[in-house]
Amino acid sequence: MTLGSSAAKALCRAVLAQASFGDVRVHVRSKQTGDLRFGASRPTTGGDVETLEISVTAQRDGRRATVTGNRTDPAALRALVGQAEALAALAPVDPEAEGPLGPVSVAKVAARDAKVAGMTAQQRAGLVGDAIDAGRARGLEVSGHLQHREIADAFADRRGLSAFHVRTELAMTCTCRTPDGTGSSKGGFISHARGTFSAKALAERVAEAALRSRDPKPIEPGRMTVVLMPDAVAELLDFLVERMDARAAAEGRSFFARAGGGTKLGEVLFDPRITLRSDPADRTNPASPLADDGSPQAKTTWIERGVLRTLHARRGDASVAGVPAVPVPNNLHMDGEPNDLDALVAKVDRGLLVTRLWYNRMLDPKGIVATGLTRDGTFAIEGGKITHAVKNLRYNDGPITLLTKLVALGQPQRAGMSTGRVWVVPAVVVEGFNFESTSDAI
Repeated sequence: MTLGSSAAKALCRAVLAQASFGDVRVHVRSKQTGDLRFGASRPTTGGDVETLEISVTAQRDGRRATVTGNRTDPAALRALVGQAEALAALAPVDPEAEGPLGPVSVAKVAARDAKVAGMTAQQRAGLVGDAIDAGRARGLEVSGHLQHREIADAFADRRGLSAFHVRTELAMTCTCRTPDGTGSSKGGFISHARGTFSAKALAERVAEAALRSRDPKPIEPGRMTVVLMPDAVAELLDFLVERMDARAAAEGRSFFARAGGGTKLGEVLFDPRITLRSDPADRTNPASPLADDGSPQAKTTWIERGVLRTLHARRGDASVAGVPAVPVPNNLHMDGEPNDLDALVAKVDRGLLVTRLWYNRMLDPKGIVATGLTRDGTFAIEGGKITHAVKNLRYNDGPITLLTKLVALGQPQRAGMSTGRVWVVPAVVVEGFNFESTSDAI
């Protein structure tokens, strides 16, 4: 089981008690995970793992080193801190070294679900069995991965930082493939809570898309109107968030740099229907209120009705950029409209429905242009109706097109296959999305 707040904070204090440097920081992560993989319509491998990682950072005169270990006895903690301090003395000086955080105010976020934390191997088998049975009933081969975890993080330093948070996560992906190999689709579910999740319903949805994706027809690439499903939207917006760096903008290395100097904060950059915000304390889709260094993740509006409101900045970069220190967000919510998928498709006379994107890579960091391939169900839309499957396409485009050439928004929902951040986004209709070539990959 994971460490509770009292035990984790006591371990942090025991580490700091061994320090001789004035600036020593500790991050304790206690994690309990379980999983079950399945392939060829049968379970394959699974298990349960408990881990503990103690990360110690020592810094003096701009020289810093970090070491990790997993032993908790006094001798091991003494050796761990001693190693960090010895290595820090040998490290080169970092002219931008940041001092310790000290005391912080952290929002209380309810992100732990007892049903996820206590999930058993038998319960995992039941969920996987439901998915396999649903796919088999449609004559499809089923594969995927079910995972659940409980993660407890504690941060402390000699300046007075003391923060703790515990969260759970349940994630399942499911792929259904037709016997002839011409049709395939993949879908996922992810949440902090077990809730009303149905593996059967997930598999049935994926199976329907797989059957519809059989015998795809080639299509001429070019600029098209597209309906991007939430997973595709999240995959594109991930590039945007990474590039919303205040220092890069202030130094002219970013899409968010103003010509002649400064940043585009306060400017209208996107469609007025676009609002992007983060809220770790969201009741339905919570996230950790702590960044990777223990600093607080606060409720933040990044884009408001098309206006750029916030850029993220490390503490050391904030003064350079002339903005407050704001960590990179671990959760994003994009506002939507009350349109279901059928209503979005009905708005397209001729275009494509894209289920998700994969093998995504950055092409032009300053313009935030990426490349990748459609996958797991790409369909032609004609006269406001989905007509047939098409072969996959390579795109060369990005989130700026999504946010500026918007036609319509759907209802926000959790992107089921995005594990790096909590993404709650709508399906969208975008015009002029650029496809460069076709791909024979299923």
